[in-house]
Amino acid sequence: MSPDRVDAEPLHTGAWNNDYSRQLAGDFIAGSLSATLIAPIITVIDRSVVERLSSNRSLLSTLRTHAFCSILKPKRFYLSRPFFIAWSLYAATYVTANATDTSLSHLPKLSEKSTITNIAATFSFLPTYVINVSLGILKDIRFSQIYGDPNAAHKRPPSIPRTAYMAFLLRDSITISSSFTLAPQMASYIPDWITADLHTKRTITQLVLPALVQFVNTPLHLMALDLIARPQVATIAERSALIRSGWIQSSSVRAARILPAFGIGCVVNAELREFFHERWMVR
Repeated sequence: MSPDRVDAEPLHTGAWNNDYSRQLAGDFIAGSLSATLIAPIITVIDRSVVERLSSNRSLLSTLRTHAFCSILKPKRFYLSRPFFIAWSLYAATYVTANATDTSLSHLPKLSEKSTITNIAATFSFLPTYVINVSLGILKDIRFSQIYGDPNAAHKRPPSIPRTAYMAFLLRDSITISSSFTLAPQMASYIPDWITADLHTKRTITQLVLPALVQFVNTPLHLMALDLIARPQVATIAERSALIRSGWIQSSSVRAARILPAFGIGCVVNAELREFFHERWMVR
């Protein structure tokens, strides 16, 4: 998905397949490169947040340790399973968003009726939502199982509570909606004294809004992780105390995490997608 979508003109039948396949190839490369750019940051932050719940180390100390590992031990870091999981999540998200927009732009008479345009916009959002939410939940579950309990390395992974799934689903619904639906809509509310350029306004909302909603999302995120890592905890008070103690710090870190994932990543993906579409278009 992107702050500004590239709308391809309807093509003649002879060039349709050629242009379409070239644009899809560009969509795949743009999404993969964008994911490669932001996956190291996502891996470091997500692993640190999970480990903070199960250890006495501070979040900043854990962040620093894994950040140095990504620099000083690149082979160990970039060939690890956590990095591959994070990369796969965002590569699939960006590629799905790109390919869906490209496919819809090739539908005939897409822009003739506003109703059709609105339906197309909805369908453009849904595949990205399904891919990101499903893979995102699987990623968080795997991170929690791997890093959540240091004493459970040789134990059979516990079953995932339904409440954890629901918390993850609500968290991702809020994040995806703010990133791909609300961000473009809120651009018009930025006053002209900040900037009068619509593209710049959309970029600002794309960077800022997803980060701000993390202060709402983080309690859901921490609760779900704790449900997976410590299923034996019986009282709500115990979980609430843990969530409150790390809410501000974890929210700030997750806001910083969302900035590359749904801010910088989306902007870079949009620019790369536009570049490949223009460069590979059949003349």
